[in-house]
Amino acid sequence: MKIAMLAPIDRKISPRSRGERERVVSRLTEGLVAKGIAVDLFATADSETRAALISVCPAPPEKVRKQIHGLWECLHISSLFERANEYDLIHNHFGDLPMTFSGLIETPMLTTLYAPPTDETLPIYRKHNGKIFYVSSTDTDRSAELTYVASIEHTSESIVEDYIRVYRDVLKKTAREDHRPWGFYEVLSDREDHKVKRITVYPGKRLSYQRHRRRSEHWHVVAGEAVVTLNGREVPRTAGESIDIPCGAAHRISNLGNRNVVFIEVQKGDYFGEDDIERLEDDFGRN
Repeated sequence: MKIAMLAPIDRKISPRSRGERERVVSRLTEGLVAKGIAVDLFATADSETRAALISVCPAPPEKVRKQIHGLWECLHISSLFERANEYDLIHNHFGDLPMTFSGLIETPMLTTLYAPPTDETLPIYRKHNGKIFYVSSTDTDRSAELTYVASIEHTSESIVEDYIRVYRDVLKKTAREDHRPWGFYEVLSDREDHKVKRITVYPGKRLSYQRHRRRSEHWHVVAGEAVVTLNGREVPRTAGESIDIPCGAAHRISNLGNRNVVFIEVQKGDYFGEDDIERLEDDFGRN
């Protein structure tokens, strides 16, 4: 599970934050990281976190002109949406503005509401009701016009565990064929005699050790540093390098680095179905 945590930029995120949202984001983010869950925190650059911090705004723009503040907000939000497909789920603490762009992405979004929507913002929440998953802080702090998946008190000692349960429920409801425990892929071409995928492997993850009976493959690394295992032999590959996987050869690719590995996989043969995968070893218990 990889979570994108979208924080507001009015204040920095830290365990000592003054604002309620900032305190909740910090507590939840640090708790998830402590449990081994991958989190990218989108916040101001002066924020304090053990998660991977991604920022375009160097510090809270609270003293600049209002219109400049709005520009920083747009840059902040777009920095996440431009890479939304890297995540299993987006947890939005920012408010209503990011929701207006949710139709442009496939990654499920969860929004925590810190108060019921106002008359001015309710149309946005109503439009995305049932598409974006809403969480309130209490059962009484809700709008009767919206559907909520949970109520999680911000001071609860079980806030991390409660949100993990919600995350898993959302991911179960929105399960995507192109996402895997090790990363995700995009099909670029699918024809009778070939299939081409753009595959991303998360840091520390690897695909199953497997072989195919009815197709060969050619891998070209686009980004990152990979280790390819081919019939028991380990072959390092970096951006710009390629390797051929003959039909029947046992193979896997591993990401031992700290950034995503991206490679293009070209399959050639007469059949490209999932049942032509013979898994010899798998980190996730798949057959």
